[in-house]
Amino acid sequence: MSSEFKIQNSKFKTERSCGCFITGIDTGVGKTVVTAALAHCLRQHGISVGVMKPIETGYEPGSATLSDVARLQSSIDNHDPIDLVSPYRLPLPLAPLAAARRAGVTIQMGRMVDIFKTLAARHECLLVEGAGGVMVPIADRFDVRDLIVALGLPVLIVGRPALGGVNHALLTVEALRQRGVSIIGIVLTQPAGGGSSVHDHLQQESTVALLRERLDIPVLGPLRYEAALEHEWEQGVGRIADDPVMQELAGLLRA
Repeated sequence: MSSEFKIQNSKFKTERSCGCFITGIDTGVGKTVVTAALAHCLRQHGISVGVMKPIETGYEPGSATLSDVARLQSSIDNHDPIDLVSPYRLPLPLAPLAAARRAGVTIQMGRMVDIFKTLAARHECLLVEGAGGVMVPIADRFDVRDLIVALGLPVLIVGRPALGGVNHALLTVEALRQRGVSIIGIVLTQPAGGGSSVHDHLQQESTVALLRERLDIPVLGPLRYEAALEHEWEQGVGRIADDPVMQELAGLLRA
Protein backbone atom coordinates (compact mmCIF):
# COMPACT_ATOMS: atom_id res chain seq x y z
CA MET A 1 0.00 0.00 0.00
CA SER A 2 1.34 3.43 -0.93
CA SER A 3 1.91 6.27 1.56
CA GLU A 4 -0.52 8.31 -0.55
CA PHE A 5 -3.31 5.85 0.24
CA LYS A 6 -2.46 5.93 3.95
CA ILE A 7 -3.22 9.65 3.94
CA GLN A 8 -6.37 9.31 1.86
CA ASN A 9 -7.54 6.34 3.90
CA SER A 10 -8.05 8.55 6.96
CA LYS A 11 -11.16 10.09 5.41
CA PHE A 12 -12.81 6.64 5.31
CA LYS A 13 -12.11 5.63 8.90
CA THR A 14 -15.31 5.17 10.89
CA GLU A 15 -16.06 5.64 14.55
CA ARG A 16 -15.63 2.34 16.37
CA SER A 17 -18.92 0.51 16.85
CA CYS A 18 -19.90 -2.74 18.54
CA GLY A 19 -18.77 -5.76 16.61
CA CYS A 20 -15.66 -7.18 15.05
CA PHE A 21 -13.96 -8.06 11.80
CA ILE A 22 -13.37 -11.79 11.32
CA THR A 23 -10.26 -12.56 9.28
CA GLY A 24 -8.28 -15.73 8.69
CA ILE A 25 -4.67 -16.78 8.55
CA ASP A 26 -5.55 -18.17 5.13
CA THR A 27 -8.54 -19.12 3.03
CA GLY A 28 -10.66 -22.12 3.99
CA VAL A 29 -9.96 -21.95 7.73
CA GLY A 30 -13.59 -21.61 8.84
CA LYS A 31 -14.25 -17.86 8.90
CA THR A 32 -17.87 -18.28 7.79
CA VAL A 33 -18.57 -20.99 10.37
CA VAL A 34 -17.09 -18.88 13.17
CA THR A 35 -18.88 -15.71 12.03
CA ALA A 36 -22.24 -17.49 11.72
CA ALA A 37 -21.91 -19.29 15.07
CA LEU A 38 -20.77 -16.14 16.85
CA ALA A 39 -23.72 -14.20 15.41
CA HIS A 40 -26.07 -17.00 16.49
CA CYS A 41 -24.55 -17.02 19.98
CA LEU A 42 -24.88 -13.25 20.39
CA ARG A 43 -28.47 -13.40 19.24
CA GLN A 44 -29.15 -16.04 21.91
CA HIS A 45 -28.00 -13.44 24.44
CA GLY A 46 -30.64 -11.01 23.20
CA ILE A 47 -28.33 -8.87 21.07
CA SER A 48 -29.51 -7.52 17.72
CA VAL A 49 -26.70 -8.67 15.48
CA GLY A 50 -26.07 -8.04 11.79
CA VAL A 51 -23.66 -9.68 9.38
CA MET A 52 -21.65 -8.36 6.46
CA LYS A 53 -19.27 -9.91 3.95
CA PRO A 54 -18.11 -6.97 1.84
CA ILE A 55 -16.55 -9.16 -0.85
CA GLU A 56 -17.40 -12.72 -1.82
CA THR A 57 -15.65 -14.47 -4.69
CA GLY A 58 -16.83 -17.69 -6.31
CA TYR A 59 -20.42 -16.46 -6.00
CA GLU A 60 -22.82 -18.49 -8.19
CA PRO A 61 -26.46 -17.35 -8.07
CA GLY A 62 -28.81 -20.32 -8.22
CA SER A 63 -26.14 -22.81 -7.21
CA ALA A 64 -27.20 -25.80 -5.12
CA THR A 65 -24.40 -24.91 -2.72
CA LEU A 66 -25.20 -22.05 -0.37
CA SER A 67 -23.00 -18.99 -0.74
CA ASP A 68 -21.17 -17.63 2.29
CA VAL A 69 -23.59 -14.70 2.35
CA ALA A 70 -26.61 -17.01 2.35
CA ARG A 71 -25.06 -19.07 5.14
CA LEU A 72 -24.44 -16.00 7.28
CA GLN A 73 -27.95 -14.64 6.81
CA SER A 74 -29.69 -17.96 7.39
CA SER A 75 -27.78 -18.54 10.63
CA ILE A 76 -29.59 -15.63 12.31
CA ASP A 77 -32.65 -15.31 10.05
CA ASN A 78 -31.28 -12.01 8.75
CA HIS A 79 -33.31 -10.11 6.15
CA ASP A 80 -31.08 -7.17 5.33
CA PRO A 81 -30.86 -6.59 1.54
CA ILE A 82 -28.13 -8.73 0.02
CA ASP A 83 -26.59 -5.68 -1.68
CA LEU A 84 -25.91 -4.32 1.80
CA VAL A 85 -24.72 -7.58 3.33
CA SER A 86 -22.38 -8.20 0.41
CA PRO A 87 -21.91 -5.27 -1.98
CA TYR A 88 -19.32 -7.09 -4.11
CA ARG A 89 -20.22 -10.61 -5.25
CA LEU A 90 -17.85 -11.89 -7.91
CA PRO A 91 -18.22 -15.12 -9.91
CA LEU A 92 -14.65 -16.41 -10.10
CA PRO A 93 -13.10 -18.13 -7.03
CA LEU A 94 -9.96 -15.97 -7.11
CA ALA A 95 -8.35 -13.39 -4.86
CA PRO A 96 -10.66 -10.32 -4.73
CA LEU A 97 -8.51 -8.09 -6.93
CA ALA A 98 -8.07 -10.79 -9.58
CA ALA A 99 -11.77 -11.71 -9.50
CA ALA A 100 -12.78 -8.04 -9.74
CA ARG A 101 -10.50 -7.42 -12.70
CA ARG A 102 -11.91 -10.44 -14.55
CA ALA A 103 -15.44 -9.16 -13.87
CA GLY A 104 -14.59 -5.61 -14.95
CA VAL A 105 -15.39 -4.30 -11.47
CA THR A 106 -13.50 -1.77 -9.36
CA ILE A 107 -13.94 -2.36 -5.64
CA GLN A 108 -14.37 0.97 -3.86
CA MET A 109 -13.43 1.54 -0.24
CA GLY A 110 -15.90 4.39 0.21
CA ARG A 111 -18.84 2.25 -0.89
CA MET A 112 -17.98 -0.51 1.58
CA VAL A 113 -17.57 1.96 4.44
CA ASP A 114 -20.88 3.69 3.66
CA ILE A 115 -22.70 0.35 3.59
CA PHE A 116 -21.01 -0.69 6.82
CA LYS A 117 -22.33 2.48 8.50
CA THR A 118 -25.84 1.75 7.19
CA LEU A 119 -25.81 -1.78 8.61
CA ALA A 120 -24.20 -0.69 11.88
CA ALA A 121 -27.09 1.75 12.40
CA ARG A 122 -29.58 -1.13 12.04
CA HIS A 123 -28.03 -3.45 14.63
CA GLU A 124 -26.52 -3.33 18.10
CA CYS A 125 -23.60 -5.43 16.90
CA LEU A 126 -22.20 -6.02 13.42
CA LEU A 127 -19.91 -8.89 12.43
CA VAL A 128 -17.89 -8.40 9.24
CA GLU A 129 -16.28 -11.38 7.54
CA GLY A 130 -13.25 -10.73 5.38
CA ALA A 131 -11.96 -12.49 2.27
CA GLY A 132 -8.88 -14.65 2.73
CA GLY A 133 -6.11 -13.19 4.89
CA VAL A 134 -5.24 -9.64 5.92
CA MET A 135 -2.78 -8.91 3.11
CA VAL A 136 -5.02 -10.07 0.26
CA PRO A 137 -5.31 -7.28 -2.35
CA ILE A 138 -8.77 -5.82 -2.88
CA ALA A 139 -7.99 -3.05 -5.36
CA ASP A 140 -4.88 -1.55 -6.94
CA ARG A 141 -3.99 0.46 -3.85
CA PHE A 142 -5.50 -1.26 -0.83
CA ASP A 143 -5.92 -4.66 0.76
CA VAL A 144 -8.01 -6.34 3.47
CA ARG A 145 -5.89 -4.77 6.20
CA ASP A 146 -6.72 -1.30 4.88
CA LEU A 147 -10.41 -2.18 4.97
CA ILE A 148 -10.10 -3.28 8.60
CA VAL A 149 -8.47 0.03 9.52
CA ALA A 150 -11.13 2.00 7.64
CA LEU A 151 -13.97 0.22 9.46
CA GLY A 152 -12.35 0.80 12.84
CA LEU A 153 -13.27 -2.63 14.19
CA PRO A 154 -11.25 -4.94 16.43
CA VAL A 155 -10.28 -8.21 14.80
CA LEU A 156 -10.91 -11.86 15.53
CA ILE A 157 -8.41 -14.15 13.79
CA VAL A 158 -9.47 -17.63 12.69
CA GLY A 159 -6.61 -20.09 12.40
CA ARG A 160 -5.89 -23.77 12.17
CA PRO A 161 -3.98 -25.98 14.59
CA ALA A 162 -2.29 -27.87 11.76
CA LEU A 163 1.32 -27.65 10.68
CA GLY A 164 2.09 -24.08 9.60
CA GLY A 165 -0.64 -22.65 11.82
CA VAL A 166 1.81 -21.06 14.25
CA ASN A 167 3.75 -19.18 11.58
CA HIS A 168 0.66 -17.95 9.75
CA ALA A 169 -1.02 -16.81 12.96
CA LEU A 170 2.04 -14.91 14.19
CA LEU A 171 2.47 -13.21 10.80
CA THR A 172 -1.20 -12.15 10.82
CA VAL A 173 -0.91 -10.69 14.31
CA GLU A 174 2.26 -8.81 13.35
CA ALA A 175 0.68 -7.39 10.19
CA LEU A 176 -2.33 -6.10 12.14
CA ARG A 177 -0.26 -4.60 14.94
CA GLN A 178 1.85 -2.71 12.43
CA ARG A 179 -1.31 -0.72 11.71
CA GLY A 180 -2.43 -0.39 15.32
CA VAL A 181 -5.39 -2.75 14.96
CA SER A 182 -6.89 -4.13 18.18
CA ILE A 183 -7.05 -7.94 18.25
CA ILE A 184 -9.74 -9.70 20.30
CA GLY A 185 -8.05 -13.07 20.03
CA ILE A 186 -7.42 -16.13 17.90
CA VAL A 187 -9.83 -19.05 17.56
CA LEU A 188 -8.48 -22.28 16.08
CA THR A 189 -10.80 -24.61 14.16
CA GLN A 190 -10.49 -28.35 13.72
CA PRO A 191 -10.51 -29.72 10.17
CA ALA A 192 -13.12 -32.13 8.80
CA GLY A 193 -12.73 -35.40 10.64
CA GLY A 194 -11.57 -33.63 13.76
CA GLY A 195 -7.92 -34.70 13.54
CA SER A 196 -8.34 -37.95 15.48
CA SER A 197 -4.87 -39.50 15.18
CA VAL A 198 -2.23 -39.31 17.91
CA HIS A 199 -0.11 -37.14 15.61
CA ASP A 200 -3.05 -34.79 15.01
CA HIS A 201 -3.63 -34.36 18.73
CA LEU A 202 0.06 -33.67 19.33
CA GLN A 203 0.10 -31.11 16.52
CA GLN A 204 -2.98 -29.33 17.87
CA GLU A 205 -1.68 -29.24 21.44
CA SER A 206 1.70 -27.90 20.36
CA THR A 207 0.14 -25.21 18.15
CA VAL A 208 -2.09 -23.96 20.98
CA ALA A 209 0.79 -24.06 23.49
CA LEU A 210 3.22 -22.17 21.24
CA LEU A 211 0.71 -19.47 20.32
CA ARG A 212 -0.22 -18.93 23.96
CA GLU A 213 3.47 -18.74 24.82
CA ARG A 214 4.25 -16.19 22.10
CA LEU A 215 1.15 -13.99 22.20
CA ASP A 216 -0.51 -11.79 24.82
CA ILE A 217 -4.03 -12.28 23.42
CA PRO A 218 -6.55 -15.08 24.05
CA VAL A 219 -5.96 -18.23 21.99
CA LEU A 220 -9.16 -20.31 21.99
CA GLY A 221 -9.92 -23.79 20.75
CA PRO A 222 -9.54 -25.86 18.81
CA LEU A 223 -13.22 -25.40 18.03
CA ARG A 224 -14.58 -28.86 17.29
CA TYR A 225 -15.62 -29.88 13.80
CA GLU A 226 -19.38 -30.30 13.38
CA ALA A 227 -20.41 -32.81 10.70
CA ALA A 228 -23.98 -31.44 10.58
CA LEU A 229 -22.65 -28.32 8.84
CA GLU A 230 -22.31 -30.35 5.63
CA HIS A 231 -26.01 -31.20 5.30
CA GLU A 232 -27.94 -29.15 7.90
CA TRP A 233 -26.18 -25.79 8.05
CA GLU A 234 -28.46 -24.02 10.52
CA GLN A 235 -28.54 -27.01 12.87
CA GLY A 236 -24.76 -27.31 12.71
CA VAL A 237 -24.29 -23.61 13.43
CA GLY A 238 -26.59 -23.91 16.43
CA ARG A 239 -24.47 -26.72 17.83
CA ILE A 240 -21.24 -24.80 17.29
CA ALA A 241 -22.79 -21.74 18.97
CA ASP A 242 -23.36 -23.86 22.10
CA ASP A 243 -19.73 -24.97 22.23
CA PRO A 244 -17.87 -23.58 25.31
CA VAL A 245 -15.21 -22.12 22.99
CA MET A 246 -17.83 -20.06 21.16
CA GLN A 247 -19.51 -19.01 24.40
CA GLU A 248 -16.15 -17.77 25.69
CA LEU A 249 -15.55 -15.93 22.43
CA ALA A 250 -18.94 -14.23 22.63
CA GLY A 251 -18.09 -13.17 26.17
CA LEU A 252 -14.85 -11.57 24.98
CA LEU A 253 -16.69 -9.64 22.29
CA ARG A 254 -19.45 -8.48 24.65
CA ALA A 255 -16.82 -7.29 27.12
